[in-house]
Amino acid sequence: MSTAKKKEIRRIVAAIGQAILEQRLAPGTRLVELKLSDALNANRNHVRAALLELSHQGLVSIVVNKGAMVACPSQQEAAEVFVVRQLLEAEATALAAGRASKADLAVLKKLIEDERQAVEEGKRPVAVQLAARFHIELARIAGNRVLSEMLERLVARCSLIVSMYQKDSRAHECHCEEHGHLVELLAAGDVEAAVLSMRQHLENLESSLDLTQEEERVTDFVALFAEQRTG
Repeated sequence: MSTAKKKEIRRIVAAIGQAILEQRLAPGTRLVELKLSDALNANRNHVRAALLELSHQGLVSIVVNKGAMVACPSQQEAAEVFVVRQLLEAEATALAAGRASKADLAVLKKLIEDERQAVEEGKRPVAVQLAARFHIELARIAGNRVLSEMLERLVARCSLIVSMYQKDSRAHECHCEEHGHLVELLAAGDVEAAVLSMRQHLENLESSLDLTQEEERVTDFVALFAEQRTG
């Protein structure tokens, strides 16, 4: 594959992935190749390759004879994603606490300020993007490229999960405050407290979701079709 083709596919992956991350593309949305090609001014084959890559990232589902759609994570998958995110973000926080410079902390604080303003102005997609960028930036500060790449994908999947299962859209107000507290601990170099703060933050985020499994509904077909019975 040529360098130009790889670059173009990455552009399409980034564009669609960003729209999913910001919850501008809802779970279950059909991703029609022709429409995406027109919208992104892209080759249809490149769009197909990008959708395949996004399916590997867990952001898109591709069903035979039905095409591609934004993934709809199950409740079990959502819970499993949070378990993995807890493990990775705890390590990222520990690493970042020992590396964060004044410039790094300033970037994190600016993201929090912008997120808080977006929440106050009711700009949910912007607030979602900024909250995600806070976690991605923290992973970057940790200084482990592989860890950062893994977390970036997990954060995007979490955005899908939040858009499907969050019970209270006002939860972002609390997340801003939790981000601020975490930065204070990073600035103080308190590794243990920072890690605990991140764990609590993710637990609060997960608890704002409704991941309870519904009982399987049993249908009484006799009652359902009573009026259609003959004889």
